[in-house]
Order: sequence, then structure tokens, then C-alpha cells
Amino acid sequence: MRIIEGTVDEIVEYQRRNGTAVDPVDDPTEADPEQEPEAAVTTSALSLDDEDSFPLLQFVYTRASDGATTRRVLTYLRRALEQDTLVEIGSSDRSYDGYTNYLMVRDDAPRRFGAVAYVKPFNGGLTLRLRPEDVADITDERVKLRQGASTRKYAVTCRLVDDEAVELALMLTGRALAKVRPA
Repeated sequence: MRIIEGTVDEIVEYQRRNGTAVDPVDDPTEADPEQEPEAAVTTSALSLDDEDSFPLLQFVYTRASDGATTRRVLTYLRRALEQDTLVEIGSSDRSYDGYTNYLMVRDDAPRRFGAVAYVKPFNGGLTLRLRPEDVADITDERVKLRQGASTRKYAVTCRLVDDEAVELALMLTGRALAKVRPA
């Protein structure tokens, strides 16, 4: 455990810079799917040559904290799109550019559920639409349950800390997609 000292504003800024701060009002996993932020940008492909991909690439590059995190987030997004998903940037009236601080990965089908994963480019953090019982067979330390997991729809997190974590996150995304897709 790390103990930090400072004023409330300094601690909040420290948490924001480290990607650990979450404004409860802006936590997308706490909202009903109907109340999620409206998508400002949506794409079903992620290519340097695709005009529609540019806003999403720009979003990741401007919010990621370092090159390695950027690469892993983009790798995850490209591979997640291969699973018939959409990637969206939500809109927010609280940010300087009108976007939320995360990306939404959704099933590319009629909307019945919210996102299957929320991706924070700043720290490579994912929050997935999985419950504790959905990951009971996974012992990897990169998969964590959120505080209060037993009462949350989005109870599982996974940080993209290395290439193996990207593979793990893709497997978890597949499980989340299986939950929202018709049988």
C-alpha cells in the first residue's frame, strides 16, 4: 500500500494522473445502458488508412500515458473489433474536448445491453461486463474483482500491463460478448 500526502486537490490530481480516480458520476459501469453517454464517435474498423478510425486513434494517442500502453490498447481494440464489435467514444459535457475518458466496446448487434468493456487509454484499464462467477475458473492475478463485485454488472477488471494481459482481456471480452449475444 502506498501512502501519499497532500491537499485534497493534490491527491485528486495525483489519482487522475495515475488513472485511479473515478468520478462516481462519470463511472459508466454504474449507469443503466439507456443512461450511458451518447456515442460521439463509433467505428467498426481500426486502420491508419481509414478516415473513420482517425478520431479513435487520436483519442487513444492523446489520452494514453506512454507508448507501451498505447500499443497494447490499440492491439486490444483491433483484435476486439475482429469479434464483431463496435468501439465508441462517449460524449461528455464535463471534459475539455467533449469526450469521456474511456472507450466503449459493444456488440455489433441491436442494442439490448450496454458496453461489454470499458477501456481507459490512460492506464490500459478495462472494466468488463462480467460477474465473479464468470471468472471463477481464472486465477491470473491481472484479473481482479471490483469492490462490491457481488452487486455489480461490471464486476471484473483487467489492466493491459503486458502482451499476455491483452490476450487475457480478449478472452474475457469474448466471455462478456457471449453473455449479451442471443444463444
